[in-house]
Amino acid sequence: MTISEDIKRVSYLYFLNKLLIIFLVFITRDVLDPFLPAVTDNMHPHVLLDSLIHWDAGWFLRIAGQGYDFDSAPFFPMFPFLIRALTLLTQSNVISGFLISNIALFVVCVFLYRLVKDDYKEDIAMTTVFVLLFFPTAIFFSSIYSESLLLAFSLGAFYYARKDKFIIAAVLGALATLTRNIGVVTFFALLYYFYEANGRKFDLKKTATLLIIPASLLIFMAILWKATGDPLAFSTSLNREYWGFRHFAYPGAGQFTNLAKFFTGGVFYCLFESGMAMLFLFLVIRSFKYIKDKSMLIFLVLGFLIPFSSVVGSTPLGMPRYIIVLFPGFITLAHILHKHRLTQVFSTITISVFSVITVLFVIGRWIS
Repeated sequence: MTISEDIKRVSYLYFLNKLLIIFLVFITRDVLDPFLPAVTDNMHPHVLLDSLIHWDAGWFLRIAGQGYDFDSAPFFPMFPFLIRALTLLTQSNVISGFLISNIALFVVCVFLYRLVKDDYKEDIAMTTVFVLLFFPTAIFFSSIYSESLLLAFSLGAFYYARKDKFIIAAVLGALATLTRNIGVVTFFALLYYFYEANGRKFDLKKTATLLIIPASLLIFMAILWKATGDPLAFSTSLNREYWGFRHFAYPGAGQFTNLAKFFTGGVFYCLFESGMAMLFLFLVIRSFKYIKDKSMLIFLVLGFLIPFSSVVGSTPLGMPRYIIVLFPGFITLAHILHKHRLTQVFSTITISVFSVITVLFVIGRWIS
């Protein structure tokens, strides 16, 4: 199947996702507003765009417009840099942000479909793309968040590594690293891929090429050094009251505290947070049975452990959002659904939950 045919196949799911989001924003703002009044940031006059700008989206737009300070240091630079560059054409940083996120998401769908199709059947590939687009918290892919861009660079790195285009793969890995902290995981994943592809031997030339991935962090450190005087501000700024004293602990840190808040205080978000974390932990474990590509397993396991081992004070750190970039988990879920003939049941459930989460996102409720 040619790439044009692949693009056509994933386009149906992609545009169905966009139409559903537009419909849900309309229902929320025009029909449900008397019952669920929306809290908006008033950053764009168009109701559709303004309804999808919340929380971190404001930080990316702020960095794109004003540059870095110590408070904004945790946000990696690639996404705001691209917003700023595209704004030279669009004259609107909001429109630029949405264009980048949603174009990147389409690229993600194409790369993901082709990668999965190479290893498995076409129906597994299509189901994987569907799961990604309609996962309960997939609304972050369509807002001004860096998840779509990170995933586009990461999948691109895997795609071109398989084609033995090592320099392109390394550059995309470096761009992923400059987009979000877990982008650096692509270095370890590709390092193993090159090791295995080279007959379980290290090729010094290929390995040296991959070093541009962790080395790309020096660019961000230089930016922060100039802006804040602290080249490690992306880390040190988090462990203070402003950001809730975020830090690394141990795998599963804070999950029992989180569940206790639900059982003793009835905080339903805590159940949602831990429930999503446990669901994905299950997928990580099952992936050792279903994922053929060991480099993908490395990306999945390390990419999961980073947020799973992070806490804000004594509670977990945004797992419902951070897991959506861990694409090998979606491949595993697609296998499980087909094996147990649960695809239709899951589709009904996940679209329903995705719709509820999107409505909550639109009205400004905390999701992750």
